[in-house]
Amino acid sequence: MGKRMDTKIVTTGFQRLAKHIALDLLATGWYFTDKLPSDASFPQKRGPKGCVFTKIKKLFKGGNLCFSLENAGCYGASCYLGFTKPDKNAGAFLSETEGFKKNRAFAQAFYKDIKARTPQKKYIVIENLNNIDKNRSIEIINLWTRPIHLSGLITLANYDSPDNDNVIFPLASGCQSIWTIPYKEKQKEEPKSVVGTIDPAIRKYLPDDILSFSVSTERFVEMTDNISGSFLEKASWLTLINKRTKK
Repeated sequence: MGKRMDTKIVTTGFQRLAKHIALDLLATGWYFTDKLPSDASFPQKRGPKGCVFTKIKKLFKGGNLCFSLENAGCYGASCYLGFTKPDKNAGAFLSETEGFKKNRAFAQAFYKDIKARTPQKKYIVIENLNNIDKNRSIEIINLWTRPIHLSGLITLANYDSPDNDNVIFPLASGCQSIWTIPYKEKQKEEPKSVVGTIDPAIRKYLPDDILSFSVSTERFVEMTDNISGSFLEKASWLTLINKRTKK
């Protein structure tokens, strides 16, 4: 798991996967850097309109979104990206404003469990996979998928293991599900993939039938290396996806 996952390695894996699972939206990748891309785009400073998902369509079209301590986006993202710690009164927003937890105690427990990793460098960047510089070391990859293709990704994630719980689907904020939790999983000996973007607050920015599938790049490459000989090459899978056309 210690091998550097530069863009070329990850892209090769993605091209291998794309032959069997045709995703509707372009994949995105996350990386740390002290040198920003020339076309760097930042969210609004520490405000409610700074949510990454307000610019998600730009990412799908080939853009990027950069975060730092000074420009971390919305209040929650600052915590989820590891730049700050949750405020002691954060639970009031989750329970009373958004109504996602029954009371403040449950909401505070949610924030206490975040435990986001401190960024390795000054900036964290999420960018369309096709545009990431070839020398970048990508940490996490996000695949944006409909249920039919998600079924294939989940099955592939469990293909090379005797266990059947190698994918998790936790309650999480949008950016928590595509970065915080997958990056925490990356630190483990056997990292799990993460299905996400079920946060009601961000669903309005995504197509109704699209969810995210996020995974460490090391595990992603392992998964794509396992395609040969798997169900993805069987007639049953090919027949299934050939019968379903894109909306």
